[in-house]
Amino acid sequence: MSNYTDKKLLNTIGLSYGELSLKGKNRGQFEKKLRNKINKVLKGFDYQLFDDLSKLYVLINSENLDEITDKLRKVFGIVGLNQSAKVERNDEIIKEKVLEFANYAYEQGARTFKIKVNRSNKGFEKKSMDYARELGGHVLVNSLFEQVKMKDPDIMINVDIRKNVYIYTDRIKTYGGLPLGSTGKGLVLLSGGIDSPVASFMMAKRGMRLNFVTFHSFPFTSHQALEKVKELTDILSLYVGKTRLYSLNILKIQEAINIQTKKDLATILTRRAMMRLAERLSGVMQYQALITGESLGQVASQTMGGLTCTNASVEKLPVFRPLIGMDKTEIIEIAKEIETYEKSIEPYEDSCVIFAPKHPVTNPKLEDVLAEEAKIENYDEIMNEIFEEREYFNFG
Repeated sequence: MSNYTDKKLLNTIGLSYGELSLKGKNRGQFEKKLRNKINKVLKGFDYQLFDDLSKLYVLINSENLDEITDKLRKVFGIVGLNQSAKVERNDEIIKEKVLEFANYAYEQGARTFKIKVNRSNKGFEKKSMDYARELGGHVLVNSLFEQVKMKDPDIMINVDIRKNVYIYTDRIKTYGGLPLGSTGKGLVLLSGGIDSPVASFMMAKRGMRLNFVTFHSFPFTSHQALEKVKELTDILSLYVGKTRLYSLNILKIQEAINIQTKKDLATILTRRAMMRLAERLSGVMQYQALITGESLGQVASQTMGGLTCTNASVEKLPVFRPLIGMDKTEIIEIAKEIETYEKSIEPYEDSCVIFAPKHPVTNPKLEDVLAEEAKIENYDEIMNEIFEEREYFNFG
């Protein structure tokens, strides 16, 4: 928020939609999910959620402004927030409140201003441009301001006229996207790295409700490595709400792969085992898609050949890879924004590096992978044992 705005004046937060407003006949369904999410994240606060001419507002106590704003910033389906003063649609009251905004801004060092009026309620008798000039004149006559500046003023005072009137100075950009749960339910293969938490965020932004599965190789991987993934899940729960993390120890299948197959295909074979276990879990829990943090060409298993071999292990579900065309710099920027980066770079090992070959095949052929996989004795029995010994942890 601008330093020129007095937080004590603000009692309402306006919520701007993005693509949600384009949903036509389905808009009501999406709005219902959005309202439900807002009510969940604001549980425990004193607030009122209401509609004013097709725009949602949250009436609040000004002392909770920053905390509630931070909660709403993480709600997908909202593209912007306006921290506003809600007043009656009365000319004298509007002018009095606009003058309060202007006087405070001047005290804080602003020397130029502009008034912008949005007349959503066409029943208001004065046209937007005419009323903006009238309010600007009122400020010039009754404050210490001496200059209106149409381009890049120190402070812009917005007046949004609906059934009520909302006065604000800044628009806070949020993540946009679609309300959680509006596009289905998916299972994320979550490692302790940078990429998969970002992939989780990207799919949640598209309205998908998420749960997570992680794989470890205890005792070759430490308890701290699993704790790291649990902490990442806890951070992600701020965006995805209540969620569950499943944990499977895949050491037995990794040992079988290491002993009975070619070393240079170990990573692909392990990855296929993970995908099979994730798909099986999805069948039990009715998830509709798998999500991974793979990016094309980033590592040896993420080449076209590697991804083809991995995909072939999944029979019934789509595999979404929201980072597939992103480079590492872009991914890191999002990780920092959603506050998973610092946790992701903590130096605990994950299952993917256990038994990893020094020189993996970079363009594996599916027929070669299938031939090696067929060499593994008691493959199904080992996988069943791993699956049955799974654990889970709840968050949010």
